[in-house]
Amino acid sequence: MWTPCPMVLDEPVKIFGLEPEDFGVVAATPLLACLFVDAGASFGCAAMLGAALYLSKRGRPPGALLHSLHGLEMTRLPGLLRPTRQRYSAW
Repeated sequence: MWTPCPMVLDEPVKIFGLEPEDFGVVAATPLLACLFVDAGASFGCAAMLGAALYLSKRGRPPGALLHSLHGLEMTRLPGLLRPTRQRYSAW
């Protein structure tokens, strides 16, 4: 006899809708922003960054934003070739 499981076990871990790495960046933003602006503005910067990350990643698979940045040559992913076309020729 099968019973329904109320939890989905194979979903990725999300903290407030963000992946753990992104949540760490958002959590560290006020610490770095308070060097330049006051406390209220630093938490505002973190909130804006969190909202931007959430909206840009909504509905996409995990790692899609990194692959988009790799396609624009803004970051490198280990184990992947550059997105520009490479020529292998003797001349």
